[in-house]
Amino acid sequence: MESLQDLRKYSYCAVNLILAAVQILVFILCTATGNKMYIAGRCGTDLVLAQGQYWRLLTSVFLHAGLSHLGSNLLVQILMGNAVERNLGHIRYLALYLLSGIGGNVISVLYDRAQGVNIYSVGASGAVFGVMGTLFVLIIRGRKKLRSGSSLLTRAAFAVFYAVYSGFRNPYTDNAAHLGGLAFGVVLGVLLTAGLEDVDLRDLR
Repeated sequence: MESLQDLRKYSYCAVNLILAAVQILVFILCTATGNKMYIAGRCGTDLVLAQGQYWRLLTSVFLHAGLSHLGSNLLVQILMGNAVERNLGHIRYLALYLLSGIGGNVISVLYDRAQGVNIYSVGASGAVFGVMGTLFVLIIRGRKKLRSGSSLLTRAAFAVFYAVYSGFRNPYTDNAAHLGGLAFGVVLGVLLTAGLEDVDLRDLR
């Protein structure tokens, strides 16, 4: 009974945990099937714009290029997403995650089109950056509740800056999707928290 009660404590972040589980399951399936799922679901300018395969803006969010790629995204998603879902609720958090992921891919495709290149991409980074953007909005809204001397706002700002900076340091990173997802997350965060009377920052230290 105690273990069941322990699990119930995390019901407030059920969507975030389910999304993480789906990411892991899809990665296992990708590993077992070779390149088939990557070819079917990856995102690319020619596939989306030239061939009209718009579903790839969503399917690519659930594909990852390797274990480290998956692990880094899941780490940030779980550490930050729980607090966001607690405040937004299940439905709005799911909408934030999916729309940020799709929005990041839209920006990526348009950027590649403007550059005249066609680069295939996969990953939940756009969605994760969207979660980061909304979390930053929540911390700003709830900053008056922080204890005196708290560095949470500064640490959150540094985390966002470092994540963006790290992306530009890696030539294989889809920075357009990162920045696009972050922008969508900030805008959606402002919209989705417009009627929020209280901000709960218990998941953050």
